[in-house]
Amino acid sequence: MRIDERHLDVYLTGVAELLERYGVGLRLPSDGEDLELLEDDEGVLSFELLGDLQDGPDPTRATVVVREAFSPAGDGTWIRSRYEYELLDRARDYRRAFHLHFPEWFESAYMVVVHEHCERPVGHSDCDHYEGSPVRDAYAGIEALLRTWTADPPDCSALRCLDPDPARRT
Repeated sequence: MRIDERHLDVYLTGVAELLERYGVGLRLPSDGEDLELLEDDEGVLSFELLGDLQDGPDPTRATVVVREAFSPAGDGTWIRSRYEYELLDRARDYRRAFHLHFPEWFESAYMVVVHEHCERPVGHSDCDHYEGSPVRDAYAGIEALLRTWTADPPDCSALRCLDPDPARRT
């Protein structure tokens, strides 16, 4: 995904609005600041959106996290270099996540740059990293998380393990 900074601000706002349309109560900064892109010393722009799915009397039944980072391409645009889309459903005791981070390490260890996580119950997994497909953008990441949340809890054993240890493969 390649984008210029002006469109990146619009994209961030659109991602936050999509979360809210799905009933995710965003945790915004307590000082009333708007959504913002953060820039590190190398010019990488990033954002993190955290929110709770409000279902029933427990307002923190499930938490959604959307993180993305964009590295400068050198021509006034940025290329998405990292994403993390995560769902933690405490009531049904599972975690589901789709990640692109540390691509060089994952490529050398597993010959892939994206992976998934599946824990049921939370904190327990037969595999540290599952095979995954690239997620187009945060909109698609949110859609995948919400499909997971509205379905039965995931069957982690149905996923393909990337772990090279045969004892940990599913």
